[in-house]
Amino acid sequence: MSQNWQQPQQPGGYPQAPGGYPQQPAPPQQAGGYGSAQQPGYGYPQGQPQQPQPQYGGGFPPPAPPAGRPGNPLLAVGAALVATVVGAFLYAFLLSAMADTDKTPPEVTQFAYAGVVVGALIGLAVAKLGGRNTGLWVVGAVLALAAVFLGELYGYAMILHDVMSNMADKIGGSASSQVLSSNEIFFDHFSDLWKSWKEDSDALTYIFMALAPVAAVSTAYRISNR
Repeated sequence: MSQNWQQPQQPGGYPQAPGGYPQQPAPPQQAGGYGSAQQPGYGYPQGQPQQPQPQYGGGFPPPAPPAGRPGNPLLAVGAALVATVVGAFLYAFLLSAMADTDKTPPEVTQFAYAGVVVGALIGLAVAKLGGRNTGLWVVGAVLALAAVFLGELYGYAMILHDVMSNMADKIGGSASSQVLSSNEIFFDHFSDLWKSWKEDSDALTYIFMALAPVAAVSTAYRISNR
């Protein structure tokens, strides 16, 4: 009596395939596709390598550089011109008011604070309306020097007018009708006024005039950096 012979199973418990060969285990499948764990399934895009992202200290981007104070250069120049004219008249009036025209020759008092005030006024107008603009600072310095120079000359014209008026009062008669006004001395006899001013000017006069542009630049710098 014959019995069916069966091949003993291999250790490990793998089932046998037809023909007597051991059956290999099926590769593990990934969810959503076929294939091994090392390769993506068919029909699915492969993952792209991630680019390293820039890191900043503390996890925040660096702060933006501080922007300069915005301004309007044309408006600043216009305001500086107005301040120049006003400052020149104030300087001239103060120079004439502090002069002693009763003496012969008249005694003129030089002072530094008036030039500093005029320069600071022009520098304030430039910085407030022009913003942080070094070119406007230079314009303000030039205008401050021009304001003090014009104030000196027009102030001397006012002093000469007072001297002529005092002489006319002493002479009497028709002499008062020949007295020139400050505008006539400044505009019609500018060359004579220039010579008189140069003769009376000294080193201290030019030093005080130089303080005006310094005050203009210093004031504009301080206002712009606030």
